[in-house]
Amino acid sequence: MTVIQENQALKGCQYFALLNEEEAAVIQENSYCRAYKKGQVLFDAGDERNRMFILKKGFVKFEKIDQSGTLFYLNFVKDKAVFPLTGLFTDENYHFSAIAMTDIEVCYISRKIFEKVIQGNNQQLLFYFNQISLTLKKHVLKIESCVTSSASQRVKNTLAILMHDLGEKNYFNQVVIPYPILMNDISHSSGTTRETASLVIKKLVKKKKIQYLHKELIFFDPAYFSLDYD
Repeated sequence: MTVIQENQALKGCQYFALLNEEEAAVIQENSYCRAYKKGQVLFDAGDERNRMFILKKGFVKFEKIDQSGTLFYLNFVKDKAVFPLTGLFTDENYHFSAIAMTDIEVCYISRKIFEKVIQGNNQQLLFYFNQISLTLKKHVLKIESCVTSSASQRVKNTLAILMHDLGEKNYFNQVVIPYPILMNDISHSSGTTRETASLVIKKLVKKKKIQYLHKELIFFDPAYFSLDYD
């Protein structure tokens, strides 16, 4: 972990856009910025939930493993996100682990200070409730799209969700995920084996629907991977 001297925690972040000057100053003055290397753990499931994080740059994976060693929760956030929203105002511990999937820059603030500021601003509080609602809808969609008995369809649905959540359009109307997506994570999210996920992806590459090279996904036909997010 490396300390970053410049602290611009709120710059360009919609999660604080509705704060007044005094509230924004409290967040700014109590935020501390750090750089983490790829693979470093920000917190583990069960740790005291004493910090909120603002991801300034990079890509973070959330995961939780049960007592048998089976991965049963997996999610990702990219830059400009505030996390974790799970347990906001209620929980004393983190529900999952957070791992840097790239070199990242984050700012963090005391959870108690963060929640006190947000509680005092109804508009900003409503924004957070809306974000939590959207997250819940996404999780429901993930469950609905991955209960099919077809492993191929589950992999396709997982790719569609990743495209929607993490993708960015390029000049060719393709959608690129500019972060490393591991084959193991695709298979876990799809409830299938690594071998099956790899086979499905090879078929999609052959059909020229996607490119999967050096862990980077490019979607040549975004419409093929559409899901109902409304």
